[in-house]
Amino acid sequence: MAGQLISSRFLRFCCIGGLGFLVDSGITYGLVALGVPSLWARIPAILVALTVCYRFHHGFTFRKEGKAPWRGWYKFLISNGVGSIINYGCYAGVLLIWPGSSLIIPLAVGSCVALAANYVLSACYVFK
Repeated sequence: MAGQLISSRFLRFCCIGGLGFLVDSGITYGLVALGVPSLWARIPAILVALTVCYRFHHGFTFRKEGKAPWRGWYKFLISNGVGSIINYGCYAGVLLIWPGSSLIIPLAVGSCVALAANYVLSACYVFK
């Protein structure tokens, strides 16, 4: 039963992470199209994606109905800041190694690598 709950929760976490990826990618691409350098465009993109993900994780992934939905937002930003640093570092690393790559590649690499850290910190610190 506990294993099923964890895997079900992890699947929900990944689904919401996919939504966050779309938000992050969309904002990054939009800002780059407006002339913002891609490394700078990632900063607001990550912050907006984190905010969207927190709201959905609160009610859907970790099912915290009845609690103030924005009360733990700061804890989510702090804990997922670790994942964001990992995400941003991988993004920048891929761009340095492969400067001509489509932006979707470093975006995907950064998001996938940060997934584990974000899940563990969210489950053990933010939504415990």
